[in-house]
Amino acid sequence: QALKALQEMSSAAPSTPPQPLSRKAKSIPVQTFEVKLDVTLGDLTKIGKSQKYTLSVDVEGGKLVVLKKQKDTQEDWNTFTHDKIRQLIKSQRVQNKLGIVFEK
Repeated sequence: QALKALQEMSSAAPSTPPQPLSRKAKSIPVQTFEVKLDVTLGDLTKIGKSQKYTLSVDVEGGKLVVLKKQKDTQEDWNTFTHDKIRQLIKSQRVQNKLGIVFEK
């Protein structure tokens, strides 16, 4: 009876292959953050005001893009691939401070 039921099910089933039961991997969207350059005391004389940057993180693409608006129409950006990033350091004293160590 089981064989007969399976044969009936297979003949009535559409010709598309069955979908695996595993969960589909969700894609991770690119995240964008407004950040400020951390200024050390030695650099205070060189920089008049804090410099704002846009940090875009593409986890799936393995890229980190740092974008700085220089003027209304000009932009300057650096792209770092995941293999150039050596270490991420979360500050224990300042909650929203992150250090990034790059190769070289």
